[in-house]
Amino acid sequence: MQRRSFLKLAAGTAALPLFNIRAAEAGARKVRIGLIGCGGRMGQSTRYGILNDMCGPNEEIVCLAEPDPSHWNNVRAVVKAHQPQTDTSKIRAYYDYREMLEKEAKNLDAVAIATPNHHHALAAVLAMRKGLHVYVEKPMALTVEEVRVMHAVQKQAGVVAQVGNHGHSEEGMRRLVEYIRAGAIGQVRDVWSFDDRLNAMLYRPPKAEPPKGMDWDLWCGPAPVCDYYKGTPDHNGLHPHDWHDWIGYGNGSIGNMGTHIIDPVFWALDLGKVVPESVEAKRAEWGCAGSWTWSTEIDWKFPARDGMDAVTLHWHDGVKPGIPYDKEHVNKIGVCLKRAFQHLPPVVEELEKKYGQNLGCLGSIFVGEKGIIRIGPHGDGLVFGPKELYKKRPPKLFAREKGLTHPADWLRAIRNPNRPCGCNFDYSAPLATTVLLGNAAPRAGLKKLLWDGVKFTNDAAANQYLKTTYRSGWELGA
Repeated sequence: MQRRSFLKLAAGTAALPLFNIRAAEAGARKVRIGLIGCGGRMGQSTRYGILNDMCGPNEEIVCLAEPDPSHWNNVRAVVKAHQPQTDTSKIRAYYDYREMLEKEAKNLDAVAIATPNHHHALAAVLAMRKGLHVYVEKPMALTVEEVRVMHAVQKQAGVVAQVGNHGHSEEGMRRLVEYIRAGAIGQVRDVWSFDDRLNAMLYRPPKAEPPKGMDWDLWCGPAPVCDYYKGTPDHNGLHPHDWHDWIGYGNGSIGNMGTHIIDPVFWALDLGKVVPESVEAKRAEWGCAGSWTWSTEIDWKFPARDGMDAVTLHWHDGVKPGIPYDKEHVNKIGVCLKRAFQHLPPVVEELEKKYGQNLGCLGSIFVGEKGIIRIGPHGDGLVFGPKELYKKRPPKLFAREKGLTHPADWLRAIRNPNRPCGCNFDYSAPLATTVLLGNAAPRAGLKKLLWDGVKFTNDAAANQYLKTTYRSGWELGA
């Protein structure tokens, strides 16, 4: 699908009237939710399963869409655990979210989307065009162009939209932002972000039959149909996890974890107020044809903001030079088995020696004039250098709300139109764009790409990596 046609369809959005928020707050009825994508992030019973925070006394799960029916009862079990009185057999199940939205939009107020990345934009846009609030898992979209369209449709529809960077709702991230904004470490001109993941493949495993009853064509959706393959002792299987590794389905290591790790950098340093001037891939070790990289270095340069100097954001992931990508060094879901194997920025070791602190395997380190602060990938694990810096507690800039999980933040914003959620699209679109430029840059080669906020200005060919091609039958409006 061409970008012009995609944007034209988005511009033609006509939202339905939104659900009466005040009536729901007064107990007139519950927020009615449909689920799209019911595998790992949705159906988990652990604290990371987003459905756990959407099954309170003021919410009703009405329906679900998932092409692998083995997940349907997992969802019903999670709902039952939180709402024992609910007859979960009445949660209507669909293979295709397009059919679900067509038949159920009148029965819904909102949808939660936890599909693989290649479905995020289409599912969200179709839902928002029907006036439904959306919660969409990270990263916001597969490409920069999809981010633009999602943001435009959300603004026109006036719905509440949240991206699932769940660390954004954690106490640690609020504390970090307050320390940085209070000048605890002075001006920050470099941030080092790093990840212990390798969301890439060195070979494509042999073709296998999809799980019994699964509609594989629907799972592939707008992406080209690919062959299913099973998990082995060496890897996790295309479904439910290895799709992260493949261009056109996932976004590699940076798309999987970078959106979490870079989130606190974006918030604390007010990077959403500007656009990066450039993005440069300095290292890119590629997997097999169609796979993402298994070791990467990327730099973004941002201009000065109000009261803040220009800053360079550095990214490292994968295994370090000289360490092979094999089962002796990397586990089946792509995590380095030892920190010694990891492609850490050299500055990490220097800072650990200087301050006597362990700075972890993944996260972001803010390097300031007066010291450093490290934060983990989900708003956790604040580490200070010198250690004494943590004692200088800054003034609170943000109210703390009891029981505020990330899905709860979205639901509260639905009930109160004057209370935006933290990862709303105004915040998340610039963050997602920055992360996705980190996908585009290595594909263009090891060079500095100049960015004007819309396109690369010094490499016209690289602009193709900002776009998505949709398969026939999956275009918006189909």
